[in-house]
Amino acid sequence: MVKKEFHLTHTFKNVSKLEDGKTLYGPEEEHFNIPWQLSFCRKEEFVGVFLRCLRPTDGIVPWEINADCILKLTSSAGKCLSHSSTYIFQSIGGFGRRKFVSWDTLVKDHLVNDSIIMEATVMITKMTGISKKKLRSFEKSEEQFSDVVLAVEDKKFFVLRKFLASHSSYFKSLLLGTFAEADKSEIKHEAINSIDFQNFLEVLYGEPVIDDDDVEGILHLAHMYDVPVAIRKCEEFLIEKSEKSMRDQLEIAKKYQLDNLKKSCLSKVNTVEEIKAALMCDLADMDPTVVAALFRKSLALL
Repeated sequence: MVKKEFHLTHTFKNVSKLEDGKTLYGPEEEHFNIPWQLSFCRKEEFVGVFLRCLRPTDGIVPWEINADCILKLTSSAGKCLSHSSTYIFQSIGGFGRRKFVSWDTLVKDHLVNDSIIMEATVMITKMTGISKKKLRSFEKSEEQFSDVVLAVEDKKFFVLRKFLASHSSYFKSLLLGTFAEADKSEIKHEAINSIDFQNFLEVLYGEPVIDDDDVEGILHLAHMYDVPVAIRKCEEFLIEKSEKSMRDQLEIAKKYQLDNLKKSCLSKVNTVEEIKAALMCDLADMDPTVVAALFRKSLALL
C-alpha cells in the first residue's frame, strides 16, 4: 500500500536578526485537504522548529492523522540537523522540538548568507474523519449499472467487468478469464487503500481527480493493474500541472518508469541551483541516467 507522503520546504532569511521569543512562519500549504505550515522560533537561546497542522477541531466530527515525520534544518552548504518521530495530529498544534539546536551553534555553524532551509517530510499512515468530495459514486445506488462488486477495505465498489477489462490486462484476466473470480459476484482486494481505489476509478471514468496529493496513489494502482490510460493521465498531470519539487518528480519518474516526465524534468534544469534541487542526498537512490545527465549539465556550466 502506498503511504501518503508530502514535503514542505522553506528558506528562512535574516535569521540572525530574530529576537528572543519571536517566531518566523513559512507559507501555508494544503496537502490531503489539510493546511500545514512550518515555523521556526528562538526562545531562551535555543531554536525550536515545528510542523504545524492548521485544521481546527470543530467538536462535531473527530479527526486524527497518524504520521511518520522528519524535520530538517539544512544550510546551503549542505550541513544538516534532523529530528524524526511518529506523531498523531488531532487539533491545531505541531510536531517538532522546542530545543532543536542552540542559537549560538545555529548562527556559528549553520547559517549561510544569514539563511537556513527548513524541510519537513510527512508520511501519513492513517487518516480518520477527513474526507475528499467524491466526483463519482460507485456505491450501492449504482448497482443497476454494474455486474460485479470489488471490496476494498470496508468499502464496496459497484463496477462493470467489461469496462475495467477494456482498460486493464489485469482486470481482463481476473474478471473475464479462467480465474475463479470470473464467476464471483463480489471480489475482495487486499492491501489496497479504498481512497486510492476511488480516485483510480474516477480517473478511468474521466473525472478530473488527479492532484499532487493523490497522483502517487493513483499511479501505484495504475501500474499494478497495467492501466496505460491512467498512467498517461498521471504523467501528463505531473508534467503540465504539478507543483511537486524536481527531486520528487524525478523519484516518481524512476519508480514508475515515466520517461516523458524524466525528460521534462531534465529539460528544466539549467542552473547550478536547479541541479542541486534535483539531486537527492543519496545518489544511489537516483536513476543512473539522470545522475549522468545532471553531471553533464554541471560540467557545461563550469
